[in-house]
Amino acid sequence: EILTGTEHNICGYEVKDDGNVQIISKNKNVDHKEANLIVSAEGVRSKFRYFVNNDKCGIGQDEDINFLIEADIKETGRTNIKAVVPKVMDPESFKSGYTYAWFAQDGGVGCFAGPAGDGHSYWAISIADSVNEETKESVPFIAEDHLRNDPDAVKSELLDRLRGLGSEDCKFAIDLIEDTNPMSVYASRSAEQVKIGPYLQKDGKVVLVGDSAHAMPLSYGQSAAFALEDAAVLACCIRDNNSVESALNAYSERRVSRCVEMTQRSVERAAKAMKGEKAEDVSKWIFQWEIDE
Repeated sequence: EILTGTEHNICGYEVKDDGNVQIISKNKNVDHKEANLIVSAEGVRSKFRYFVNNDKCGIGQDEDINFLIEADIKETGRTNIKAVVPKVMDPESFKSGYTYAWFAQDGGVGCFAGPAGDGHSYWAISIADSVNEETKESVPFIAEDHLRNDPDAVKSELLDRLRGLGSEDCKFAIDLIEDTNPMSVYASRSAEQVKIGPYLQKDGKVVLVGDSAHAMPLSYGQSAAFALEDAAVLACCIRDNNSVESALNAYSERRVSRCVEMTQRSVERAAKAMKGEKAEDVSKWIFQWEIDE
């Protein structure tokens, strides 16, 4: 059973006498199927990460789950905006199959783009918060209500910001954004988890993948790629081990070390970009990874 859009209704899980597990929903009219394992891919603000980190199987009556989840998340002071557009980057200027990045000298803006399937490209922009001179408080690039409710405003304000930089080096991003349908634009505040690991609940009934397992800074754009690595490694561990228990333990052990290192490298790159400094090229470390390592 694959559950989507249920994050507000799920309040825990129950391990049955036969060893199977069942999701518990706030909606008493919903009866989820039993299974032998929960694979959590909820994203940055994962309830099941909270359960795993605290060895719990549900939310207490007096607990504010949103507060508890936020305690494991830290804002990075940036707004991330991205989309896929049915357009190929200029082949005379950009080599096919490669991704490209550009940072403003002060590190306040980062632009990323690359291939996203046949005839399509993706773009992603990360913009640092500004500081109110009077209050010294951080001010997000785009107001929260626009992020959620006004895609036209997001696209317009983003283009104004990039054009205002006066740099030809970010024109590749501007060209893609101009041809993007505003309804396909996704914008969110950047956040990362405070602690990476473990990925497996002590009762062996919950395993974390994707941003549930490793919500990392987006400075290398590897969140989705590492989620695919998670899936591949989990499948191989199940294939190569004699029991589900040993497979899940092997998966957690193998993934935590790599994801911790990727997170550290991402934090370093983001910090250097904010200062206008060049970070180490780790593309070989990322892309020459072997699934059996």
